Amino acid sequence: MKKLPLILRRRTAHALLCALAALLCAMLILVVDTLEERKGLRLDLSYNAITSYSETTEEILRELDTPVHVYALFSAGSEDQQLIELLSRYQAASKNFTWSQENLTRNPLLAQIVSSELSDSAVSSDCMVIRCEKTGRTRILSGNDYVQYSYNAQTGAYDAVGWTYEKSLSEAILYVTSDELPLLQILTGHDELDEDEAAVLEDKLTSANYRLQRIHLALGDIPDPTCPLLILSPRMDLTEAELQTLYDFARLGGNFFITVDFDDPDELPNFYSLYREYGIEPLPGILVADENDPASYYYNNSQLLPEMLPGDVTDYLYANDFTQIIMVGARAFAMPGETDNSLLLTVNLQSGKTAYIRNFDETLSNEQISVARQEDDLSGQFALALTADRAFSDGTRSRAFVIGSSAIFTDSTGFMYGNTYAGELLLYAMQHLSGKETIDLSILPREAVRPQLDYTDAAVPSLLLTIAPLIVLVAAVAILRPRRHL
Repeated sequence: MKKLPLILRRRTAHALLCALAALLCAMLILVVDTLEERKGLRLDLSYNAITSYSETTEEILRELDTPVHVYALFSAGSEDQQLIELLSRYQAASKNFTWSQENLTRNPLLAQIVSSELSDSAVSSDCMVIRCEKTGRTRILSGNDYVQYSYNAQTGAYDAVGWTYEKSLSEAILYVTSDELPLLQILTGHDELDEDEAAVLEDKLTSANYRLQRIHLALGDIPDPTCPLLILSPRMDLTEAELQTLYDFARLGGNFFITVDFDDPDELPNFYSLYREYGIEPLPGILVADENDPASYYYNNSQLLPEMLPGDVTDYLYANDFTQIIMVGARAFAMPGETDNSLLLTVNLQSGKTAYIRNFDETLSNEQISVARQEDDLSGQFALALTADRAFSDGTRSRAFVIGSSAIFTDSTGFMYGNTYAGELLLYAMQHLSGKETIDLSILPREAVRPQLDYTDAAVPSLLLTIAPLIVLVAAVAILRPRRHL
């Protein structure tokens, strides 16, 4: 048998060496890629570090002792790479956190994993389903949960100013793994705000990890005095038996969160009897700011900018100057006078000193209604939100927070939450009434828009623009001059 020519043997050896090198490179890439994914070693080179997480999340993942799985649902071709990268980092940091990318059209049964407290419609083709089997709890996050908006007064539109991937995801983990969540009860059966009208408020509360339960007194439901009861702008009165049930609730230490709108009926004697137990006196009509007091209204004089005062609910907001609240179509309350020794009443929000109340005739059409001041209008300074603390003879205490507008918590445009501290006021009120802190992680949003370079002195960029071509010209001359005779 003839030996292969030397040149052929060399070529064969070179080919084998190249193939072996390529195989080793592929294996090295595979190993490094696997380690990078499992250990979260990939560098975040984005300008806002959007796929990195803070020390707060690091602690949450380190202490996570309950398995949590995330189903990331994406439409074909619309995968959110930033979210995918962040999920991979979470998974690398905790063995109890796992995630998988799913397609709802290929696996429609995923919609059935939501808990009974959520509707199947909450699961869309572009959302995250965070699920903890141990607690049986689920949280759905959609695109709106990842973006922080701010109102642009110049354009009249909402601009995305920050990404909140980390904050939303970390709070969702705490929600689904918590052993017990604080409960809020919502009174129903008296034409209060329904689920659609109160959807924004309820979403804010569930996002803060509260459980919500509706209480229908006429059906025999008895409110739990250890959990606050929300009364959201009722338009039908309580029966005598229902009023007695709420009195019993209060005497057992039950607390109330109450909204009263300017267009709610004034003839609700049993509800008003309950309010008066806490020194609260709603005044009929809409509160309007004086046009000559521009500091007391926002855009027009029916959009009030109330003054915030310190109190149990507002101390933190007041101390940190988180005081901007806008109240549209507000109902006023009488300023507190003398009360009995068992009642402590505090004004949290108050109008300007020259505000007035317009009480419209119900027979007028919309065209005939005017908020212009009339001679007989009641004017002065009025309370717009109050906190009451009632003590009973056995030492039991019952508290109530009342505010003269539900719109600041139910605004579907996001204006109130995006431009005021309405959300913070709501959560601090609930914290005061429930005695339990909400889960609101102090994780700052990542910048949504890359900041532009800003040169205050144009001399430096002008000099750079001049020097660069000169350097090229000098280099060209230095290279080409010796060759001019070639």
